[in-house]
Amino acid sequence: MTNILRRQAGQPQIYGHRGARGVLPENTMAGFDYLHEIGVTAVELDVQNAKGRVPVILHDPLLPMAHTRDAQGNWLPAPGPKVIDLSVDALRHYDIGRLNGATDYASRYPQQRPLDGARIPTLAEFLDWAQADAGLLINIEIKSHAHQPDLGDPPEFLAEDVAQLVQQFGLSARVVISSFDWRVLSALRRLAPDIARAYLSFEQQGQETNIVDGGALMDGLDRADFGGSLPALIAAQGAKAWCPYFRDLTPARLAEAHALDLAVNAWTVNNDDDIRSMIAMGVDGIITDYPARVQQLLGAAVA
Repeated sequence: MTNILRRQAGQPQIYGHRGARGVLPENTMAGFDYLHEIGVTAVELDVQNAKGRVPVILHDPLLPMAHTRDAQGNWLPAPGPKVIDLSVDALRHYDIGRLNGATDYASRYPQQRPLDGARIPTLAEFLDWAQADAGLLINIEIKSHAHQPDLGDPPEFLAEDVAQLVQQFGLSARVVISSFDWRVLSALRRLAPDIARAYLSFEQQGQETNIVDGGALMDGLDRADFGGSLPALIAAQGAKAWCPYFRDLTPARLAEAHALDLAVNAWTVNNDDDIRSMIAMGVDGIITDYPARVQQLLGAAVA
């Protein structure tokens, strides 16, 4: 069966990261609408469960002070409360439509336009919206916390709840589910083998990594059982894609993954030179906060 995530027509797929975080407030319906407006046909978004096992679209397990205001319009003084402790109705009281200029996070996205009044969407709301765009490819990243289980639902619940919604909306063929917590992907493989899976990895030395052989985030898997190869390990799980941090990718690793029929989607690629490097290397997908920037550079490469 053809891997629909592999590079098509000689060009990588552009995935708008968290919608288009560099342009509009992240993980909001306005950001998703923007992708449609500029003709980007793939989106990446983050999902976790609110109270009562309701999947919502939000990256952090604690409400982030960098872009969250309360019902009175005040910035949160610290991260929190936990998303898992709040109902959807409670979450709707928070405004995520503007960056807090007093935070370092805000300084990373100086071009992001404010959209006061933006709310945290549920996954069901997004999937209902996505049904109307038959050409949209949807990468749902499930956020899960192997080392801090109090921050969210167990991986089996997360996999089940997201998969049920994807199937309910008839979108299994257009969805790929990714996670840094591979326990989620193992559960998904058992529960919904028809939904494509992508294995996220981060391997930078001196920084926290999810690639620890035999560790919880790798669901106990060990590269030594696959000749020391991360792509071979991932392919053996029946995955459709490997999603490495772009600086961890080399031409040799890319070629190995392609030989195993894995799509390779690099994240998060924002700088012009880095985007050009990923295009030239031949990745299948570029996950970016600036999708229009990638469009322009792809057009220049073709010209």
